[in-house]
Amino acid sequence: MIKAIRRAYTKVITLGFSALFLLGCAQQNQPDQSQYYLLASNSQVVEKTSTRSVIGLNAVTVADYINSPGIALQTGNNRIQIANFHLWAEQPDQAITRVLFSELNQRLTYSRVENGLLGRSDDWRFTLSTQVDQFHGTEEGIAIFSGYWQLKDQYSVLISHRFNLQMTIEEPGYAALVSSLRQLLDQLAQTQAQEIQGQLEKTQRDKAKQE
Repeated sequence: MIKAIRRAYTKVITLGFSALFLLGCAQQNQPDQSQYYLLASNSQVVEKTSTRSVIGLNAVTVADYINSPGIALQTGNNRIQIANFHLWAEQPDQAITRVLFSELNQRLTYSRVENGLLGRSDDWRFTLSTQVDQFHGTEEGIAIFSGYWQLKDQYSVLISHRFNLQMTIEEPGYAALVSSLRQLLDQLAQTQAQEIQGQLEKTQRDKAKQE
């Protein structure tokens, strides 16, 4: 009996938040004019006088629906709703690339990261590729960011990882959703930086042993 009451209470809370989130979005769906949202990058200047390696960040690739002008909201198991009035200020694949470039340059102290959107350089010793499969919110108030990434050198794949990041959106509305997605981007950049730094240190040790 107690378990049944708890299940019913949990369902009511979930449905209540779902209705609140959709209400917040619905109220924003009829503004006087379209609203545009930006994935802000870190504006702090990074100066590197000495770097051990150059990492080329390939342009991030995303699922087709993510590059729609409107922000995506999952409204069912297999249903995605694209907002008509709440739009990305920048094409998402380019915005995600820009943010990762900025965050990785901040975190990888002894490496220089170059933005593949500007073209490929002969200096690249490693290349980092990221594919995004999901980048949206849900009617239950969850931000979802998933996909996979790889680090390669000239000869082989050094690291290959899938990621599936989620977090609760603190309040209804598209602004809160975009803020949550931006935080998930930070989490991915932190993971990538830690894994890449570990791999670079291993490469340095292996090279030292061979000399």
